[in-house]
Amino acid sequence: MAKACSLDLRERVMEYLEKGRTQAETAEVFHLDRKTIYRWIKRKEKGMLAASKNNIRKPKKIDLEKLRLYIINNPDKTLGQIGREFGVSGIAILYRISQLGTY
Repeated sequence: MAKACSLDLRERVMEYLEKGRTQAETAEVFHLDRKTIYRWIKRKEKGMLAASKNNIRKPKKIDLEKLRLYIINNPDKTLGQIGREFGVSGIAILYRISQLGTY
């Protein structure tokens, strides 16, 4: 996901538009998509010009080192069984195993 644009940029874009510039001109000058400018205009009308998304990722549920040790000590377990042990799906286990790179 792309990083949200700063409030300062959003305000400069709005000021540029208020001087009578078109959305197309503004998009070209600021290297933005016209759809982005349209969304910002709607947000400003609602009084919410600042970005609202919080792009902080949650920590991973499965510790790679614990998973590696579990697999070494339980080589006969299926992905589903390992997933139940870690409280996640077998697909989540498969994904994390692929990150280990040695299995």
